[in-house]
Amino acid sequence: MLIRSCASARLAKKKGKQTCSDEIHDDVERDSNFENDESEKEEHQPPPRKRQRTITKPNKNAPRKKQVRGKQGGLADLINMPIDIFTEIAAHLLPIDIINLARSNKFFRSLLMHRTSIHIWNGAMKNIEGLPPCPPGMSEPHYLSLLFSKTCTKCGGPARGKMDPNLLVRLCGSCRGVHLMPLELVPSILMPMVHYSGSIAPLKRRSIGYTLCEDISDLLAQHQEKKRASNADELEAWSNEMRKAVHNRQNQAQVLRGFLVTLELEREQELGDAKEARRSEIKRRLGEMGWAEEDMNFGWWSDNPRAWHDLVSQPKPLTERIWANIRPKLIPLLEDNRERRLEMEREARRSERRRGLSRLFLQMREQTFPMLSFKAHNPMLQLSISEPVLDVSHRDAFPDFAHTLNWPIVKDIFETDATEEEMEVKFGQHRDEIRALITEWKDQVHTRLASLVRNAFEERDEPVQPAISVFNEEPDTLANISDNLKLLLRADSFFCRSGLSSLSKQPLGYSMILSMKDLVGSHSPYASETPRELPTFNDIEWYPEAHEVAQKLLADLGKPDASHLEMKKVGSAFVCGRCHAVGSMSWEAIVQHYAEHKQIYAKIQEGASGLSERGIVYNDVHDPELFTDKPMITDYATKALETGTSIVLSPVQVCKLCEDIPAATAVITIPPRMKKHLLDVHGIAEPKINEHYISRNWNNRLPGIDDSDSDDSYSMGYGGCSCPFHQMMGGLMYSDEEDEYGYEEDDGGFGLGLGLGLGYSDDDDDDGDDMVDYW
Repeated sequence: MLIRSCASARLAKKKGKQTCSDEIHDDVERDSNFENDESEKEEHQPPPRKRQRTITKPNKNAPRKKQVRGKQGGLADLINMPIDIFTEIAAHLLPIDIINLARSNKFFRSLLMHRTSIHIWNGAMKNIEGLPPCPPGMSEPHYLSLLFSKTCTKCGGPARGKMDPNLLVRLCGSCRGVHLMPLELVPSILMPMVHYSGSIAPLKRRSIGYTLCEDISDLLAQHQEKKRASNADELEAWSNEMRKAVHNRQNQAQVLRGFLVTLELEREQELGDAKEARRSEIKRRLGEMGWAEEDMNFGWWSDNPRAWHDLVSQPKPLTERIWANIRPKLIPLLEDNRERRLEMEREARRSERRRGLSRLFLQMREQTFPMLSFKAHNPMLQLSISEPVLDVSHRDAFPDFAHTLNWPIVKDIFETDATEEEMEVKFGQHRDEIRALITEWKDQVHTRLASLVRNAFEERDEPVQPAISVFNEEPDTLANISDNLKLLLRADSFFCRSGLSSLSKQPLGYSMILSMKDLVGSHSPYASETPRELPTFNDIEWYPEAHEVAQKLLADLGKPDASHLEMKKVGSAFVCGRCHAVGSMSWEAIVQHYAEHKQIYAKIQEGASGLSERGIVYNDVHDPELFTDKPMITDYATKALETGTSIVLSPVQVCKLCEDIPAATAVITIPPRMKKHLLDVHGIAEPKINEHYISRNWNNRLPGIDDSDSDDSYSMGYGGCSCPFHQMMGGLMYSDEEDEYGYEEDDGGFGLGLGLGLGYSDDDDDDGDDMVDYW
């Protein structure tokens, strides 16, 4: 009753007085601690002196001012409220509400900061679940203001930083630089007694931990005082007490830190719930206006996700006023996002149609235009391990995706905006028409390339032979193959790039041209979508020299009508049977070998008179009319067993006669092969050292000489192994099979890309003057 009567007296005393707001700082001495009873202070204070009234003559003519009763303000009802009702209301408030009320005016400050109001603060603390108790030596208003008020503990200004649980302060940026001290400046004897923190620092951090300057000052003063007392026991007891206080503060800080983390998570959850409620309400209203959920999904394709989220994802509740303000801003964002989304969906459907069309074309290729497969005789039967019959296959030309887009019906199917299922239905309706277009396209490829062959044959009055041989047990395998395709598949049908010199030409078979021109039916999802015409093959011409050589080589093998498929099937298994080169070669490489040496011999004959004057003979060992007792093509095993397999540990010899012939290639090889070279090429049965050849040790070989015995840089074909059997087998067997998207694994006919067989290289084919043969 005494507390209620005193409070009622204070309320009555404050009635009718207009008060002004006064910001309350969090200073412990001035604001945060409870104040003493004001009635006791007033009893000891003398009454204020009366101010003498100044008397002035009234102006009779001046109108009398109308007295108006002043307003009591918005808190007048609370001021006039009985204290017990106010206390009951305050029991349901949060600490931050009590703090704001205490800072509203002097009346509530005097009321709430008095010790008789401690039950109000304790009641507010109970409304916060999990709030740790007030630390020792700190009042409830100070403690709650430190936790929930975003004001600086020292200056009372705004502080964005978090409250520090170890130092029990919340400091602004400027106060951190004034009131914090690095731990390095603390005397070592006081270090165990100091409250410090590693989570708070000035703007420019220079230490791992900081403490409050005033704490150090107070602690140092107390330590000096205890030290001057010259009482060791008292000093020790005081030191232990300080250490215990530090330990207790650290334990309290751990609990307080956990509470702050929980409080922050709850705050984030509240903000998230408020944002979600606002977002849901906005979407509901937009849905009533006709906007779909997809239009309100601002994904990676949108240009304005930030503007949308700034308007929608806000914790502030949506009111009619806010809705009227943001609605005109949302409509343009939704319109742009809808257009972007529809464009993205169109691109996705286009990609699906692209994959679906490629799949349908590949299915049609397997079902309607299957791979050509048949059996053929093995052209190389010298080794017992050779199979007498080869299974050969060929994937003929097929349009890729860019070629099919050149047909209006396919372009319309692809460009029409539809789903993949709708596209498949439309493709099925035009399947026969598309099949006819593919057949016509393939025939055009055959006709254009075959016309190059037929025109060349007509110019040379040579009969066209569109036939290829197969295994006798399958006479009807090629019955449905056109004459043009048979002509192109012959082993003696060779093309080359137009516009090249004779020594720069390389023989190109039909399969290699298909790969080179991207006519193998590639339907990769990364291929171009630009319609492409069928090539005219203007950069391809007939290679008559290679054709003539191939005819003679096939006749020598007894297979005049062989296809290039079986010749490529055996891989790099061909070795020249006339000269001293023992490197294994592919079919294209052995043909080029004979064609080049024919050109070299023709160039040497241009200076034949000079050779005769010097008594030098140069025979064309590659001429089919000469050395008819020797085969033009043999295998590596047979050749190596005749002349040796390696020059790694053997001395080498250099032909001096070939060095004197400008057009000839330098010959460097081991003695057995040099003897054969001098006999067959120069007609010297008993060669003399330093006259016909010179000898060099292995260490004195010319730079760049390796273990290859070929004059055209033909490599060993089986992983570098020089044994006859591996050299006979060469690289991997040829295959026209392709991967999922139609890419062939064709090596181009020169052993390139076969993995084990490196095959043929044309690095030294620029001219005939600088050629060097390493044998």
